[in-house]
Amino acid sequence: MKTKNLMMTAGLFSMISAAAFAQNPVAQVQHDNAQIRQDNQQIHQDSREIKHDNAVIAVKKGDVAAGKQQLQAERQENKALAHAEHQDLKQGNLAGAAQLDQARRSEQQAIKQQKQEIHHDQKVIAHHAVDKHATQVARQEDKVERHVDAAKRDHDANKI
Repeated sequence: MKTKNLMMTAGLFSMISAAAFAQNPVAQVQHDNAQIRQDNQQIHQDSREIKHDNAVIAVKKGDVAAGKQQLQAERQENKALAHAEHQDLKQGNLAGAAQLDQARRSEQQAIKQQKQEIHHDQKVIAHHAVDKHATQVARQEDKVERHVDAAKRDHDANKI
């Protein structure tokens, strides 16, 4: 009984291996080439997306820099208002000082809001940079995998 099961198992394995070796090598190479073309197209698409992401990040960095310059200008204006308020208080002009105080407070509120927007933009840029880096790492891994597959395919083709 054991011999019969062993013989049946061996026969089954020989049939499976014969079916595996019965594949047409030319068809296998054509299939591999089609897969390589598809991988190349995907890599080119990833490269285009990375370039687009770089452009978006550069634009956003420019926006952040412009926002910082505007924020600095508003800080200077706020300092000037505070100085004028202080001068009015020195001279005893309470109405003018109150008016300047109100203007300074509204400027401070605007500055605070812009700082929050700049901080948010910086976070968005950081997230884009992380996503871009992850895409680049995945692309590199795909290249390595493709290289290994090509080496294996070339090795198998040499056996034919």
